[in-house]
Amino acid sequence: MAYLQQMIGVQLDPARLDAPLSAAQLAAARASPMDTRSENALKIAREGWSLQDILAHGVIDYHPVIAGPAVEAADHMQEWFEADAVDGFWVSPDVYDDGIDAFVDGVIPILQERELFHRDYEGTTLRDHLGCAGPVRG
Repeated sequence: MAYLQQMIGVQLDPARLDAPLSAAQLAAARASPMDTRSENALKIAREGWSLQDILAHGVIDYHPVIAGPAVEAADHMQEWFEADAVDGFWVSPDVYDDGIDAFVDGVIPILQERELFHRDYEGTTLRDHLGCAGPVRG
């Protein structure tokens, strides 16, 4: 919340996380010229979002973190996909060696079960999988 205060230039009250900014706060708020993300933060604040929702929207960190069971990650990804909020995901597993295995073995089967992730590949190369033409030879 402290960083959001800097981004929009107004004092925020932690006791009012579930409330939108007051009319006085919105009138005083200004996007920081030092942080391009502040324009988006101020825009959604003016739409009446609560402080909690503004922070959850990812205005400070563009890379939301899903921490929890595989089904929660799959639910999150499905919600964003079905809302047309994404056209793909960049998966960055944790720093431990089992991070990618946990994702592949836990989340992918749930997405496949929901028919949101393919079960078979179209070919044997990345070009095949992406539907790209082969290399042009001179």
